[in-house]
Order: sequence, then C-alpha cells, then structure tokens
Amino acid sequence: MKKAKNKRLSLKVKAYICLGCVFIFILTVFLYFNFIVGPLVVEISRAQVDSIATTAVSDAIYDVIQEEGYSYQDFIDVQYASDNTVSSITADAIELNNFARELSTLIQIYLDTVVEHSIGVPLGTFTGITALSGVGPKINVNIVPIGSVITSFTSSFESAGINQTKHSLYIDANITISVILPLTTKHVDFITQVLICENIIVGKVPQFYFSSGNSIFGN
Repeated sequence: MKKAKNKRLSLKVKAYICLGCVFIFILTVFLYFNFIVGPLVVEISRAQVDSIATTAVSDAIYDVIQEEGYSYQDFIDVQYASDNTVSSITADAIELNNFARELSTLIQIYLDTVVEHSIGVPLGTFTGITALSGVGPKINVNIVPIGSVITSFTSSFESAGINQTKHSLYIDANITISVILPLTTKHVDFITQVLICENIIVGKVPQFYFSSGNSIFGN
C-alpha cells in the first residue's frame, strides 16, 4: 500500500517535472524569438520594407499632385520689397493641410494593397546567428501596415547663385509597419522624406531663412 502511494507520488513528481520542462522550453523559445531572432529578422527585412514604404509615399505624392494640379505657388507665397529683396516667405496652411490629408489617405490605401504580401528571409536568420543570417532557403515573413500615416512638412533653403535661392519643400511621412514572425510581431517605424516641389527665388533672401535651417510648416 505504502509502495503504491509512493509510486503515485513519484509519477506526479515526474509529471510536474515534465510540465515544468515543457513550460521552460516554450518560454525559452518565445524569449529567443522575441529578443534575438526578432530584431535580426527586422534588420534584415528593413531595407525591403523601407523600399515598399518609400514607393507608396512617392506614388501617392505623384498621384495627388497630378490629380489636383498642385504647384509651388499653391503652397508658398513669396513677397518682395520695393528693392526686389524678399520681404517674407509664408506657407498656405490651408492648402498644406488639404494636401497632407489627401496624401495620408492615399498612402494608407497604397500600403494596404502593396504590403499585402510576404518578403523572403533566409532560414539561417532564424537561428539568431549573424554569420548565418543570409544562408539557407527563404522563409516568407508577412508585413502589414498598422495605425495611421503621420505627415509633416519641412523646407530648406540653398544658395543657387547671386541673389538666387533654391527653396525645396519636403514631406516627412511617419509610417508604422508590422513584421509578423512565427512567435512574435515586431513594429518598425519609418520616416520617409520625399521632395514635393522646389523653386528658384530671385532676389536677396534674408539670412534668417538660411540660419533657421529646416522649418516645419505643419501638416
């Protein structure tokens, strides 16, 4: 009787030990993928994902500008003084906001369609060993956009000759993309800057615009 009871206790202990080992194994694999494999796969796929995001932003900008016929003069107003010097350079906040709203919507649409596919990551990457990151057959990893696209405007001034200044207007699109791995998901933020338009301003531009560097007009 006592031996049978001890045997049952022994089986229970072994069962608990087995369950504990399984739990530790699963936890170890999860942590390994999350903290070692995940960042490495994201780094390997970053260039491809960045290319997809940049293409979506560039295509959206081109389509919005072509459809609405936007030009530099729609966004920026340059005022001259009587001596032909530039007295002020102001941005049309309403037009910029309209453009940003249309652009953000279109970028999201393009991402929803373009990103609905997988990218190939070499099997060796999943070992977590950097030396093997490019070895082996490619495993498909899904990437999907999440959240909203956040846009902001940046301008820069560059001397283009005597009393001539090149003014460039850029848009910065902040996009979050998820890389879906077998046991975890990694979120990657991309800030893609694309030139919208530029113009040669004839006349002496106040030094303030050069010394202030890039200026954010808004979104």
